Amino acid sequence: MRDSLDRSRHHRRRLQATTVAATIALGALVAAPAATASPEGAAAQCGAGRGIPDSQISIQLYTHVGELGSGTPTAENLDRVLGEVADAGFRNVELYDQPYDMPVEELKALLDEHGLHAASSHGSTDWDTWPETVAYAAELGQRYVGSGGIPGGIDSYEDTVETAAYLDQLGEYAHHNGVNKVLVHNHTSTFDVKFTHPETGETVTAWDVLEENTDPRYVTFELDIGWAAEAGVDVANLIEEHGDRMDLLHVKDAVNIGSEEGLTQVGLGDGEMDFAEVLGAAKGDVRYYTYEWDWAPSFESSAKSFRFLDCFTF
Repeated sequence: MRDSLDRSRHHRRRLQATTVAATIALGALVAAPAATASPEGAAAQCGAGRGIPDSQISIQLYTHVGELGSGTPTAENLDRVLGEVADAGFRNVELYDQPYDMPVEELKALLDEHGLHAASSHGSTDWDTWPETVAYAAELGQRYVGSGGIPGGIDSYEDTVETAAYLDQLGEYAHHNGVNKVLVHNHTSTFDVKFTHPETGETVTAWDVLEENTDPRYVTFELDIGWAAEAGVDVANLIEEHGDRMDLLHVKDAVNIGSEEGLTQVGLGDGEMDFAEVLGAAKGDVRYYTYEWDWAPSFESSAKSFRFLDCFTF
């Protein structure tokens, strides 16, 4: 029965992706050149029936780590970057290195000033400071909190099962203390590392083991489509089969994916990612499409990538 449902879901998603492919070029053509276009202006440029609402588009602020630096940014730098992000059209952000040393009231005031909502964050998942991390996130109204990596070992099957148990522990605490779920963010190693399943004998990835052994009430996955593609994953197929465990995507684009040199990140729509397939597969499951370009070269590149998502039509 499960296989039959999966096949039906797969077919439905492929039909959606076909529709996306026929309209994506139009979305790219209508993108406006101004970096400071208002959300209302973007809506007018894209026309009715846009596929990704502004309320579901977010940006990982590590995109502008060159301006913010590591750790707690200065209030002046943060104010400037949040202003640029808001002017680009974003209404949601994903913080990194959270919780800040900055009082949460001060951060919340800055976000409110720019009309921004902290939807999620990356930071420490140390159990000793987890109550502080969760309380900070809850005060900001976040639904998701987690790490930029895997909070534990994946060196063996047993290590990975233990890491899954720790994720459940983190997620259950967060769930009962004001934040919905803990998120798991992948890099290439999450798929490159493989084990023999002790019961089935099948070859499984660290991602597979984490998904199988975590409670969906407390743990969700933030699939980074760029690093997954770099690992050779059929990203659209993965989302089609396991999208009910992915509340968030890290939306990246890149060139030279899977090459010996490794991928080079670029703005959305400028690289090799098949967004017709990937975003078509994600429709209906993903709550936040979080744009990220590590060390992006400019705020204009983020504005352009926002418009790509804002104008993307299914």
